[in-house]
Amino acid sequence: MMQTILLVVTLIIGLGINANVLAKEVKKSEPFVTVVQDVQAIDINSASLEQLVTLPGVGEKKAQAIIDYRQTHGRFDNMESLQLVKGIGTHIAAKLEGKIRF
Repeated sequence: MMQTILLVVTLIIGLGINANVLAKEVKKSEPFVTVVQDVQAIDINSASLEQLVTLPGVGEKKAQAIIDYRQTHGRFDNMESLQLVKGIGTHIAAKLEGKIRF
């Protein structure tokens, strides 16, 4: 009976030590790294309304204005031509840098 008790106590202590060692190993592990994928620039000359509203500073009204302007006047060649759209000024144009292509 005494041997059984000693065996059980030894197993409990052993499991406790192993759990503690495993916990320390988890703490020592490398931190998680978040990987952010590059989002491809949106083609301003073919983007849909849904795509345009994902751009910073562009809501539904500005997105529709971009679509209307390109249907009336043709393709945008550069940022200056995009700024001819009502509501797209230098501030919005700066936000769009690197997020759109022509």
